[in-house]
Formats: sequence, C-alpha cells, structure tokens
Amino acid sequence: MSDLREKILPCATDLYLEHGLKGLSMRILAERLGVSATAIYRHYRNKEDLLHNIIGEAIKIFGSYLFPTLSGANAIERFHLSEKAYLDFALEQSKYYEVLFLSAEQLGEGEQPVELQQKSQATFQFLIDRVQECIECKYLQKGDPFEIAMTIWAHSHGLIAIYLGKKTPLEEAAFRELFFASNRRILNGIGTGIENGNGTEVK
Repeated sequence: MSDLREKILPCATDLYLEHGLKGLSMRILAERLGVSATAIYRHYRNKEDLLHNIIGEAIKIFGSYLFPTLSGANAIERFHLSEKAYLDFALEQSKYYEVLFLSAEQLGEGEQPVELQQKSQATFQFLIDRVQECIECKYLQKGDPFEIAMTIWAHSHGLIAIYLGKKTPLEEAAFRELFFASNRRILNGIGTGIENGNGTEVK
C-alpha cells in the first residue's frame, strides 16, 4: 500500500465526520493532503467509493476487537470479553465508532455494497451468538436472542454516545467503571442469577 493511500482514509474520515457526505470533497481532501485531486482518484473512483472504504475500514477494525474474544474459555467469559472489546473499540477508535454508529444520517443516498452490508450484519450477529450461547448455558433468561441483543446493545451504545458526546464530566477511567456497573444492572434484570452454575448473582 502506498504512503498516500495510507493517509487518505484517516483524513477522509475526519472530513466526513466534520461535514457529512456532501462535504466529503475529493478536491478538499486533496488540499488537506497536499496532493492533486488526480492523485486521490488513482486510489478511489469517487467519494462514494471512498466512503464505502471508510466504512469497510471501520468494520474491519471493529472486527479486530470483537473476534479475538472467541478465545474465551466459556460462553460467559466470551460474553464479557465481547462487552469489554466493544467499549475498547468505542474509546480507542472513537472516529471509526462514530462512522459506524453515530453518523447514519450522513451516509447519503443509495445502498451500501452487499459485501459491506454482510460484514456489518456479521458484527451484530456476533452479539446475537454470544447471547444465544449464554441463554443455552442458563446465564441469561430464555427469550428471543435478537431482542435481548438489541436491549444490551441499545443500553451500551446509549452510554457511549453520552460519553463521546461529552454529555458527562466523567474521565475515561470513571466512565469505564460506570459502563460496566450499569451493564451489570441490565444483566441482573435479564440474567438468571446463575454464574458458572453456582447460583452467584451477576456482578
């Protein structure tokens, strides 16, 4: 990969988040990078192609946080590792988190390529799968895995949106504590109160 191509996506991401799809101009992007617009077109056909690559990069990085959690020893450990991975991605890769979860109104007209849609759906299916296996091991109450996953995701996403939107004075360490404590409250509502089969309340 050329040095220029490596610089284009981060710069384009900033431009997109600042001004939306309408402001994602190849000309302005080229000016920021100190190159000609022609140089940008050597790597990307148009701004829609560029945006799809921004989203694709965000999904790839998100996956790099999520999928290693499958190494957890059991369903419960995988579930909690996934929870931490989601938070780590949001705080460590906040621009890409915003691309995926906080800027949907800026995506412009037309559907994303099928491959991109499938990759995006795979990350949510990952959460559904974690919920399903936690239901099977009786860590979570019986129910529709999709609905439960949506409940968990909506709660986690809401907390992160508040933090990234600077709607709370909490520093990162304090927010992390709040995030996990708040999620435990949710789990105590939808959980069975059984952890590792010994009847321990979810902590």
